[in-house]
Amino acid sequence: MTPETTVFILTIGLAFVHLLVLAYFQTARYGLGKLAGPRDGLIKPESEGVHLARARRANDNMRETLPWALGLLILVQVTGSAGAIAATGAWVYFCARAAYLPLYLLGVQWLRTIAWFVSLFGLATLVYALIV
Repeated sequence: MTPETTVFILTIGLAFVHLLVLAYFQTARYGLGKLAGPRDGLIKPESEGVHLARARRANDNMRETLPWALGLLILVQVTGSAGAIAATGAWVYFCARAAYLPLYLLGVQWLRTIAWFVSLFGLATLVYALIV
């Protein structure tokens, strides 16, 4: 298995972790009974509590970059662009995204933003591997 394929699989796992963290905070806030129903009358997002709101925003952010990352990782494999540059970009993206969730949940101000930029740098590195 290539490093890019490994990161592809781990990235899907990381997206699942984001979903589970969000579900955990939703269940803690509203209770399983309310979440099992149609969710009518739930508290509006702006008053849902700090950790649930952070988990929701982190999950939304992960979903924004996930298609790009998976698409680029597939393109790297299909075009035969796999190699040291692509592997580095893939791992940079994954590690930055893995750091992003706990940094967001803990409210770490600048490191979270830096992790986000580093993840974009990883994606740009994958694009570079495809072009070169």
